[in-house]
Amino acid sequence: MNTKTIVSDELRCKIEAAAENRLRPDQTPYQALLFAQERDLAMQTGHSHREIQLAALAMEIVPERYARNQKILSCDDQIRLLNSHAVVIGQGGLGGTVTEILARIGIGRLTLVDGDYFEDSNLNRQLLSSTDVLGQMKAEVGEKRVKSINPAVETRCITQFLTAENGEEIIGDGEIAVDCLDTISARFVLEDICRKKHIPMVSAAIGGASGQATVIFPEDPGLKLVYGDPNTAPKKGGEATLGTLPYAAIAMAAYECAEVVGLAVRRPSQLRKKLLLADFHYHSTETLILAE
Repeated sequence: MNTKTIVSDELRCKIEAAAENRLRPDQTPYQALLFAQERDLAMQTGHSHREIQLAALAMEIVPERYARNQKILSCDDQIRLLNSHAVVIGQGGLGGTVTEILARIGIGRLTLVDGDYFEDSNLNRQLLSSTDVLGQMKAEVGEKRVKSINPAVETRCITQFLTAENGEEIIGDGEIAVDCLDTISARFVLEDICRKKHIPMVSAAIGGASGQATVIFPEDPGLKLVYGDPNTAPKKGGEATLGTLPYAAIAMAAYECAEVVGLAVRRPSQLRKKLLLADFHYHSTETLILAE
């Protein structure tokens, strides 16, 4: 991906005038653009928050919201994130947390997909749920949440369940699909769509106090190495009988986000052809090699 951003002389001057000199916790200096200045520039110039953030980063001026992303992520990395598009399938226990993290870290385009609405049983673990949104569509609540966190992130809200029939249209020009589904059968459907769209799929599942995560590229064997033949695999996983504890959902969503960010900045996947297993009751993790 080309991270080169063309910045007009007028916008460059305005950003330079608004930038502040700051120190990181290790006392290294950097130039920062605070949200208040970013908001004022958007109002003054008519540029979007995303355009202003991209311009600032191209000038090595860090929007302060991303200051703690450094030094793990460079300004070029941050530009790659802002230019990337992730499709989050499901806005529940996994998906709501994935949406929250990706919006905060600066993934520039998010398609949020879920045909369900919030109900009382979601309150134990689903980050987007609260008593004041019960009965509301999960994808719509997710979109509002993203806009309140980071107005530079462009959102597309899909209040439908992903199916074999609508899947390719829903994925659209998405570059990474994030599996936050709650049935095995739906995961196989998403995997097939990702193969047709030639994009990677970041997948996770939870059950009780445990979870698993993997990354599947279009040419990989994928889910059949985890669940067996899709025609005979069970429809639902451990979640159906073990319940879902909040820390398992949030932790596995974090693993997914780490892979999404790595893929977006063009780093090798750490979970491709592997299955990470985590048990939060015993505080244990192991990674299995998936091979035919």
